[in-house]
Amino acid sequence: MIIVAKLENKFLILAFAILSISLLGFIDFRTNQELSFSIFYLLPIALYALYRDTKAIFILICCLYAASLWFFAEYNNREYTSIIYPVCNAIIRLIIFIAIGLLLLKLKNANKKLNDVIRKLKTLDDEKNKFIGMVSHDLRNPIGGIYSLSSLLLDNYNKNLNSDVLEIVNLIKATSNSSLSTLENLLDVSKIESGKLELKLKSQDYLYFVKHQIIFNQILAKNKNINIVFDCKFDSIIAVFDSHYLSGVIDNLLSNAIKYSFNDSEIKVTVSIIENDQLLTEVTNSGKSIPEIEQKKLFNYFQTTSTRPTGGEKSTGLGLAIAKRIITMHHGEIGLKSSSNNGSTFYYTFPIKN
Repeated sequence: MIIVAKLENKFLILAFAILSISLLGFIDFRTNQELSFSIFYLLPIALYALYRDTKAIFILICCLYAASLWFFAEYNNREYTSIIYPVCNAIIRLIIFIAIGLLLLKLKNANKKLNDVIRKLKTLDDEKNKFIGMVSHDLRNPIGGIYSLSSLLLDNYNKNLNSDVLEIVNLIKATSNSSLSTLENLLDVSKIESGKLELKLKSQDYLYFVKHQIIFNQILAKNKNINIVFDCKFDSIIAVFDSHYLSGVIDNLLSNAIKYSFNDSEIKVTVSIIENDQLLTEVTNSGKSIPEIEQKKLFNYFQTTSTRPTGGEKSTGLGLAIAKRIITMHHGEIGLKSSSNNGSTFYYTFPIKN
């Protein structure tokens, strides 16, 4: 909504509104013609109602003055059998003037309150992002230390630990690793929401990049005897992208595919070039499908589905939301195709040259 706020002196604004109404009344009286009040007489009233320091009492004064001038111009230029008719007309116009003037005043005040609330929410959101970033950063080092120490125990003292202690250390390592992953996601969320996440775009071989991510995830897939197959008709594709953040995207899609795939199954990664030089990457599994009603929600923060991982794995509901923002920053799109018989295919596209 437009709010008139250029002039600082509210009495000067009121005087200008009265003067404008007087000028309209004079023109109406001199021309002896019926002016459309919705366009002419209401104009200064409406503008005055939108002024930031307007008071309701002054709007009432302007409305009464406008209705009185209209009555005077009409009564002196027309013949009436009874004064009741022009008086009734003036009262009706006064009511309309007041209703529209006060309505605009109310809408202006409501708009002002809404803007105040939006500013406060923006401030709170900024503080929230700073808090999340600070806490995640501070927690990452001690939890990383726990993960490193547990890995050290397993690598160097494995034979000296009894089965119960070994199980506990493995649990500590798995839990700390999961916590580190969550903290990294929260740090990314904080950067994205605060607008501080910046891509470092570089021209590089995209196929080499994807194959490297597959090799890493294949190690994790062995626990469920899952084979990751790569399919592409090209030997090399040079594209412009941020390898650090894009690795998080494809790693998330692959780890999700592993989570929701059945044991002894196959995951297929397909890379192709589609129209307008868009690079298309698809990750397909033959595991559990995702209900159509839940598919659109998956790319929002903290969203999970009713479909459960086949091995009891856990999910924070942050990975796909972060992936969507990163792909969007690459000027691309990310989506999902899932059916009841063929599992799910997560895909993303982005231009070869940004």
